[in-house]
Amino acid sequence: MYTTKPIKKINNHDFKKLLQEKEILISYHALDHLSQGQRKVFKEEELIHILKKEVPRRTYLQQNGRFAVYYRKKDGYRKIIIKIEKQKAKIITFMNNSELPKK
Repeated sequence: MYTTKPIKKINNHDFKKLLQEKEILISYHALDHLSQGQRKVFKEEELIHILKKEVPRRTYLQQNGRFAVYYRKKDGYRKIIIKIEKQKAKIITFMNNSELPKK
């Protein structure tokens, strides 16, 4: 069984190259944990903007083949889990973390 354990650190240049020219989609599961009120405040476009425009602080390939990408925010870090396929990149979920993983 594949886990979410980080197995390889990915540099920013290589990660941006993986996203290049891919359509970025958001899975329903990514917003599943938000209340209706939070969904009105937190827009899907914000997640897509983060991926396209911001520089990640750290990116890992996980054992399950997905990527865990950490972006700096004023209150900590936003961790976005992404599945990259041939023509698209899908945001699977996201969460706020107070710190980066030690690895």
